[in-house]
Amino acid sequence: MTPNPLGLVGLVLLVLLVAGPAGQAQTAARAAAPPGTETLIERTLAIVGGAVVTQSDVSLALALGLVEGPAAATPESALAALIDRWLMLNEVARFAPAEPAAAAVESRLAVLRARAGDAETITRRLSEAGRAASYLTAWVRDDLRIAAYLEQRFASTGTPSEPDVAAYAQRQAAEFEAAGLTGDAALTAARVRLVQERRRDLITDWLADLRRRTSVVTFAPRP
Repeated sequence: MTPNPLGLVGLVLLVLLVAGPAGQAQTAARAAAPPGTETLIERTLAIVGGAVVTQSDVSLALALGLVEGPAAATPESALAALIDRWLMLNEVARFAPAEPAAAAVESRLAVLRARAGDAETITRRLSEAGRAASYLTAWVRDDLRIAAYLEQRFASTGTPSEPDVAAYAQRQAAEFEAAGLTGDAALTAARVRLVQERRRDLITDWLADLRRRTSVVTFAPRP
């Protein structure tokens, strides 16, 4: 990622130059704030192939649990996750996958809302960030589009060999035994784990390639 040496004027010009379809999609996903709220002056943290990631994007992702696991540990890790997300969305957009089913969107929204808090809290946080409720729907729809793309692209990770499965089961024997898995059950668990790990490695390599091929500009935080 390239730190930005530009000032405010340079930033404005850069956004205007690089903003393309992806940046327009980001603007559409960020719904207007409800009437009566103050206009927010967004602080840009990164530009990913024309898509802008702002301070409020990071804050909202952390506040509503839009990022999970290690990505939710710090604002820096959340920003890295949002940059990766835009890299994937830009790639997904090239292939125009089918829109996710409405039922799938609603199901995922229910999970997200349950994690984010009560309706009043969600509405308040969205309003503070200058977003309307449709922001969550757009987020979930994009989540599902990314998941569908990854499933299609990396569905065939290859079946691990039996020696590899046996060796993995041996290395994880203590963990499997603690979970009550022995014999064939342990081998089945080892096989599933190996497939998952290989798929994760392929996706990691793919993301690294996307970073090399995509202009990513980051902006140093204020002291």
